[in-house]
Amino acid sequence: MHTYSLLELNTYIKQVVALNFEDPVWITCEISQIRTSRGQVYMELIQQNEEQTDIVATSGATIWYKNHLFIKKKLGDLYDAILQDGTQVSLKIQVAFHERYGLKLNVVDIDPTYTIGQLEMQRQQIVERLKTEGILYDNAAVDLPIVFRRVAVISSEQAAGYKDFMHQLHDNSYGYAFDTTLYHVAVQGVKVEAEVVQTLMQIKAAAEDYDCVVIIRGGGSRLDLAGFDNYNIGYHIATCPIPVFTGIGHEIDNTVADIVAHTSVKTPTAAADFLVEFNLHFESAIIDLAQRIQQGARVEVQQHAAQLDSLSSRLSLMARHLINQRDRDLESFDNTIEVAARHLITTRRQDIDHLEQLVNIMDPKEVLKRGYAILTKAGRVAKSIKDVNKGDQVEIQVYDGSIDASVN
Repeated sequence: MHTYSLLELNTYIKQVVALNFEDPVWITCEISQIRTSRGQVYMELIQQNEEQTDIVATSGATIWYKNHLFIKKKLGDLYDAILQDGTQVSLKIQVAFHERYGLKLNVVDIDPTYTIGQLEMQRQQIVERLKTEGILYDNAAVDLPIVFRRVAVISSEQAAGYKDFMHQLHDNSYGYAFDTTLYHVAVQGVKVEAEVVQTLMQIKAAAEDYDCVVIIRGGGSRLDLAGFDNYNIGYHIATCPIPVFTGIGHEIDNTVADIVAHTSVKTPTAAADFLVEFNLHFESAIIDLAQRIQQGARVEVQQHAAQLDSLSSRLSLMARHLINQRDRDLESFDNTIEVAARHLITTRRQDIDHLEQLVNIMDPKEVLKRGYAILTKAGRVAKSIKDVNKGDQVEIQVYDGSIDASVN
């Protein structure tokens, strides 16, 4: 049996690899780990099965200094977003085998469109899953409060977008006051999912303390926003009991977080403007209502004033009519009283004349003239025989004098 030395075997493998991989080849994989040292990049590449439950292949790869400069210039702003843990990439690989160091995968180029395409496909799958679960538009159906005052802000404290948001919100020209609470999270990289999900769970547990949630990130490339194309983040936004607004800072594409949020705006500044303008709309509605009430009150006052004027005129006419009527009644009463008084006076005069006649008739002098006499005893008239006794001295008055006499 022929036996090969290790060097012979590795030399043979090197020749086989050189013959079969004369030119670079494109591969697709996921970056599991990555580190940079002295201008060179060292990566661990993996491939998982379709269910994303098991690693079926793994290998190391290197971007040497010159290739690193080329790739960094080519990717530009996309560089940091693509070359990070967990990113799906398409790499142009020069396969090499060294007798001492073994198999080497040297990266000479990267296709950013593949990574972006993978993210878009992943985003569509997440959106479809949330839609199938019936929660995609749940947060959009949450009722908005009358005004916004207590705002939970999810952002990085160092993010320029957060500072822009706070300035625009608290220095608004209308003087509206907002109570903001910052929940500091990573807004880029592998920590985005864990920190944002944990924060959303905390806010959901204290939902009654806030009027809304605002997720702020600021500007960035499509790949920079990939952390928000996440099912768990989308799920917790969709199921949040208070409205969630996003100002993640992109102009064209929407992340999963944007799609499930109640309202999505393009920038953090626009998110602040949305809250301010919402409160302005409420204030304007109140002012309009107050003006309508004032106008309605003026109309009511004018209508009632006109009614009072009409009633006043009618009362004045009625009063004048009543006074005239009473004046006529008084004149009639005056005439009646005058006639009645004259009649009464005449009647009373007649009565007086009659009484005068009776008095004259009943005058004792007149009676005495007719032959009657008045018997008095001690100055008192004797009306009965019993009033005098035998021997009493009496006086008898007749028409033309008196007679002293003694009773026998």
